[in-house]
Amino acid sequence: MTEERPVRRSSKVRVAEFLATVGEGNVFTKLQLFQGVPGVAQADRRMRDLRELGWQIDNYKTDPRLQPDEYRLTATGIRIDLGERPKESLRPRISGARRREALERADFVCQTCGTRAGETYADDEDQRATLIVHLIDPAQPISTDPSNLRVECHRCNAGIRGAGRALPTLGEVLTHATALSSRDKKRRLYRLMQSGRPERDEVDVVFAEWLRLGRDDRVDVMLKLAGLLIEED
Repeated sequence: MTEERPVRRSSKVRVAEFLATVGEGNVFTKLQLFQGVPGVAQADRRMRDLRELGWQIDNYKTDPRLQPDEYRLTATGIRIDLGERPKESLRPRISGARRREALERADFVCQTCGTRAGETYADDEDQRATLIVHLIDPAQPISTDPSNLRVECHRCNAGIRGAGRALPTLGEVLTHATALSSRDKKRRLYRLMQSGRPERDEVDVVFAEWLRLGRDDRVDVMLKLAGLLIEED
Protein backbone atom coordinates (compact mmCIF):
# COMPACT_ATOMS: atom_id res chain seq x y z
CA MET A 1 0.00 0.00 0.00
CA THR A 2 1.53 3.26 -1.12
CA GLU A 3 1.36 6.31 1.08
CA GLU A 4 -0.45 9.29 -0.46
CA ARG A 5 1.70 12.36 -0.83
CA PRO A 6 0.24 15.68 0.30
CA VAL A 7 -0.79 17.96 -2.55
CA ARG A 8 1.76 20.71 -2.93
CA ARG A 9 0.22 24.16 -3.21
CA SER A 10 1.96 26.82 -5.25
CA SER A 11 3.28 29.99 -3.63
CA LYS A 12 0.62 32.03 -5.45
CA VAL A 13 -2.17 29.82 -4.08
CA ARG A 14 -0.81 30.14 -0.54
CA VAL A 15 -0.70 33.94 -0.87
CA ALA A 16 -4.29 33.91 -2.16
CA GLU A 17 -5.31 31.86 0.89
CA PHE A 18 -3.70 34.40 3.19
CA LEU A 19 -5.39 37.34 1.46
CA ALA A 20 -8.75 35.59 1.68
CA THR A 21 -8.33 35.44 5.46
CA VAL A 22 -7.50 39.16 5.52
CA GLY A 23 -10.82 39.97 3.85
CA GLU A 24 -11.85 42.68 1.42
CA GLY A 25 -11.41 46.23 2.65
CA ASN A 26 -8.90 45.32 5.35
CA VAL A 27 -5.30 46.51 5.73
CA PHE A 28 -2.26 44.30 6.33
CA THR A 29 1.49 44.87 6.44
CA LYS A 30 4.30 43.30 4.46
CA LEU A 31 5.51 41.62 7.65
CA GLN A 32 2.08 40.05 8.19
CA LEU A 33 2.14 38.81 4.59
CA PHE A 34 5.48 37.03 5.05
CA GLN A 35 4.39 35.64 8.41
CA GLY A 36 1.15 34.39 6.87
CA VAL A 37 2.94 32.35 4.20
CA PRO A 38 6.11 31.03 5.89
CA GLY A 39 8.67 29.61 3.52
CA VAL A 40 7.61 31.73 0.55
CA ALA A 41 10.65 33.92 -0.11
CA GLN A 42 9.00 36.23 -2.66
CA ALA A 43 5.52 36.49 -1.21
CA ASP A 44 5.19 40.14 -2.24
CA ARG A 45 5.96 39.25 -5.87
CA ARG A 46 3.42 36.40 -5.81
CA MET A 47 0.90 38.87 -4.40
CA ARG A 48 1.53 41.22 -7.33
CA ASP A 49 1.00 38.29 -9.70
CA LEU A 50 -2.52 37.90 -8.32
CA ARG A 51 -3.44 41.30 -9.78
CA GLU A 52 -3.39 39.62 -13.18
CA LEU A 53 -6.21 37.41 -11.88
CA GLY A 54 -8.43 40.30 -10.87
CA TRP A 55 -7.23 40.80 -7.28
CA GLN A 56 -7.03 44.50 -6.43
CA ILE A 57 -4.41 45.18 -3.79
CA ASP A 58 -3.70 48.83 -3.01
CA ASN A 59 -0.49 50.28 -1.60
CA TYR A 60 0.65 53.76 -0.63
CA LYS A 61 1.14 54.69 -4.29
CA THR A 62 -2.52 54.07 -5.13
CA ASP A 63 -3.99 55.06 -1.75
CA PRO A 64 -2.19 57.97 -0.04
CA ARG A 65 -3.66 57.00 3.34
CA LEU A 66 -1.58 53.81 3.45
CA GLN A 67 1.93 53.67 4.85
CA PRO A 68 4.83 52.36 2.69
CA ASP A 69 4.68 48.95 4.40
CA GLU A 70 0.88 48.64 4.27
CA TYR A 71 -1.51 47.12 1.73
CA ARG A 72 -5.28 46.96 1.43
CA LEU A 73 -7.19 44.10 -0.18
CA THR A 74 -9.78 46.12 -2.09
CA ALA A 75 -11.26 43.27 -4.13
CA THR A 76 -10.70 39.53 -4.47
CA GLY A 77 -10.27 38.10 -7.93
CA ILE A 78 -10.25 34.55 -9.23
CA ARG A 79 -10.12 32.28 -6.16
CA ILE A 80 -7.29 30.00 -7.20
CA ASP A 81 -7.08 28.97 -3.54
CA LEU A 82 -10.53 27.37 -4.00
CA GLY A 83 -9.62 25.71 -7.28
CA GLU A 84 -11.04 28.35 -9.63
CA ARG A 85 -9.26 28.66 -12.95
CA PRO A 86 -8.79 31.90 -14.90
CA LYS A 87 -10.50 32.50 -18.21
CA GLU A 88 -8.80 34.74 -20.72
CA SER A 89 -11.84 37.00 -20.93
CA LEU A 90 -11.72 37.64 -17.20
CA ARG A 91 -8.10 38.69 -17.03
CA PRO A 92 -7.74 42.38 -16.28
CA ARG A 93 -5.86 44.27 -18.94
CA ILE A 94 -4.89 47.38 -16.98
CA SER A 95 -1.23 47.29 -16.02
CA GLY A 96 0.01 48.65 -12.71
CA ALA A 97 1.72 51.53 -14.50
CA ARG A 98 -1.46 52.48 -16.36
CA ARG A 99 -3.45 52.23 -13.16
CA ARG A 100 -1.09 54.57 -11.31
CA GLU A 101 -1.17 56.96 -14.26
CA ALA A 102 -4.99 57.06 -14.17
CA LEU A 103 -5.02 57.64 -10.41
CA GLU A 104 -2.51 60.47 -10.69
CA ARG A 105 -4.47 62.08 -13.54
CA ALA A 106 -7.60 61.94 -11.38
CA ASP A 107 -5.56 63.31 -8.45
CA PHE A 108 -6.65 60.32 -6.34
CA VAL A 109 -10.27 61.49 -6.44
CA CYS A 110 -13.35 59.49 -7.49
CA GLN A 111 -14.38 60.94 -10.84
CA THR A 112 -18.04 60.27 -10.05
CA CYS A 113 -18.65 61.56 -6.54
CA GLY A 114 -15.44 63.57 -5.93
CA THR A 115 -14.46 61.70 -2.76
CA ARG A 116 -10.70 61.45 -2.24
CA ALA A 117 -8.95 58.14 -1.56
CA GLY A 118 -9.04 57.43 2.17
CA GLU A 119 -11.66 60.09 2.95
CA THR A 120 -14.91 59.27 4.73
CA TYR A 121 -18.20 59.77 2.93
CA ALA A 122 -20.37 62.73 3.88
CA ASP A 123 -23.32 60.40 4.45
CA ASP A 124 -21.34 57.58 6.09
CA GLU A 125 -18.41 58.59 8.29
CA ASP A 126 -17.70 54.95 9.18
CA GLN A 127 -16.72 54.14 5.60
CA ARG A 128 -13.62 55.36 3.76
CA ALA A 129 -13.27 55.55 -0.01
CA THR A 130 -11.02 53.13 -1.84
CA LEU A 131 -10.43 53.80 -5.53
CA ILE A 132 -10.81 51.42 -8.46
CA VAL A 133 -9.60 51.93 -12.03
CA HIS A 134 -11.81 50.37 -14.68
CA LEU A 135 -12.31 50.40 -18.44
CA ILE A 136 -14.97 52.76 -19.75
CA ASP A 137 -15.41 50.60 -22.85
CA PRO A 138 -14.35 46.96 -22.31
CA ALA A 139 -15.18 45.89 -25.87
CA GLN A 140 -12.59 44.13 -27.99
CA PRO A 141 -10.00 45.17 -28.95
CA ILE A 142 -9.26 46.28 -25.40
CA SER A 143 -7.78 49.76 -25.08
CA THR A 144 -5.99 50.90 -21.93
CA ASP A 145 -5.40 54.37 -23.30
CA PRO A 146 -5.93 56.97 -20.51
CA SER A 147 -9.05 58.19 -22.32
CA ASN A 148 -10.61 54.73 -21.76
CA LEU A 149 -9.81 54.56 -18.04
CA ARG A 150 -12.00 55.89 -15.26
CA VAL A 151 -11.29 56.18 -11.54
CA GLU A 152 -14.17 55.55 -9.16
CA CYS A 153 -14.54 54.72 -5.48
CA HIS A 154 -15.87 51.28 -4.61
CA ARG A 155 -19.37 52.67 -3.90
CA CYS A 156 -19.74 54.47 -7.22
CA ASN A 157 -18.23 51.52 -9.07
CA ALA A 158 -20.94 49.32 -7.56
CA GLY A 159 -23.66 51.82 -8.53
CA ILE A 160 -24.36 52.91 -4.95
CA ARG A 161 -24.78 56.42 -3.58
CA GLY A 162 -25.13 55.87 0.15
CA ALA A 163 -28.17 54.31 1.79
CA GLY A 164 -28.49 52.05 -1.25
CA ARG A 165 -29.65 54.75 -3.66
CA ALA A 166 -29.17 53.90 -7.34
CA LEU A 167 -27.22 55.82 -9.95
CA PRO A 168 -29.04 58.92 -11.27
CA THR A 169 -30.63 58.84 -14.71
CA LEU A 170 -29.65 61.11 -17.61
CA GLY A 171 -32.94 62.96 -17.24
CA GLU A 172 -32.39 63.62 -13.54
CA VAL A 173 -28.89 65.00 -14.08
CA LEU A 174 -30.01 67.20 -16.99
CA THR A 175 -32.93 68.55 -14.93
CA HIS A 176 -30.67 69.40 -11.98
CA ALA A 177 -28.04 70.98 -14.27
CA THR A 178 -30.47 73.25 -16.11
CA ALA A 179 -32.18 74.20 -12.83
CA LEU A 180 -29.03 75.72 -11.31
CA SER A 181 -29.90 79.15 -9.97
CA SER A 182 -27.30 81.27 -11.76
CA ARG A 183 -25.28 81.48 -14.95
CA ASP A 184 -22.06 81.40 -12.90
CA LYS A 185 -23.04 78.06 -11.39
CA LYS A 186 -23.82 76.65 -14.83
CA ARG A 187 -20.44 77.89 -16.10
CA ARG A 188 -18.67 76.29 -13.14
CA LEU A 189 -20.50 73.00 -13.74
CA TYR A 190 -19.51 73.11 -17.41
CA ARG A 191 -15.84 73.62 -16.44
CA LEU A 192 -16.07 70.63 -14.11
CA MET A 193 -17.56 68.52 -16.88
CA GLN A 194 -14.72 69.54 -19.19
CA SER A 195 -12.00 68.72 -16.66
CA GLY A 196 -13.69 65.54 -15.41
CA ARG A 197 -12.82 66.20 -11.78
CA PRO A 198 -13.76 68.60 -8.97
CA GLU A 199 -12.04 71.98 -8.73
CA ARG A 200 -9.52 72.23 -5.92
CA ASP A 201 -7.92 75.22 -4.28
CA GLU A 202 -4.39 75.46 -2.86
CA VAL A 203 -5.53 74.18 0.54
CA ASP A 204 -6.81 70.96 -1.04
CA VAL A 205 -3.52 70.52 -2.89
CA VAL A 206 -1.40 70.93 0.26
CA PHE A 207 -3.71 68.62 2.22
CA ALA A 208 -3.32 65.91 -0.46
CA GLU A 209 0.47 66.25 -0.20
CA TRP A 210 0.28 66.06 3.61
CA LEU A 211 -1.71 62.82 3.42
CA ARG A 212 1.14 61.19 1.52
CA LEU A 213 3.70 61.87 4.26
CA GLY A 214 4.63 59.30 6.88
CA ARG A 215 2.86 59.37 10.27
CA ASP A 216 5.69 61.16 12.11
CA ASP A 217 6.12 63.74 9.34
CA ARG A 218 2.37 64.45 9.31
CA VAL A 219 2.40 65.10 13.05
CA ASP A 220 5.48 67.34 12.69
CA VAL A 221 3.79 69.45 9.99
CA MET A 222 0.60 69.71 12.08
CA LEU A 223 2.50 70.93 15.14
CA LYS A 224 4.47 73.51 13.15
CA LEU A 225 1.30 74.78 11.50
CA ALA A 226 -0.39 75.00 14.90
CA GLY A 227 2.54 77.10 16.13
CA LEU A 228 2.17 79.49 13.20
CA LEU A 229 -1.54 79.87 13.89
CA ILE A 230 -0.85 80.70 17.54
CA GLU A 231 1.73 83.32 16.53
CA GLU A 232 -0.68 84.92 14.07
CA ASP A 233 -3.40 85.12 16.73
